[in-house]
Amino acid sequence: MRVELQNIFLDLLTSAQKLSYELATLDLKDSYTREELRDLFTAAKEVVANVKRMHRFLERHGRRR
Repeated sequence: MRVELQNIFLDLLTSAQKLSYELATLDLKDSYTREELRDLFTAAKEVVANVKRMHRFLERHGRRR
């Protein structure tokens, strides 16, 4: 259980770092290329997926106590 939680947490941190990088390197402008938006949304989806994974883990193991 501990290893699974560590892996989920590391995946969440990694995806958050990717999203932070995408946001930090995105210049403010009126329009963006598809590639710029795709990279941003891909990074955001990874964060959401990992938060959902963490939530499911906590639901599954939090009820035991």
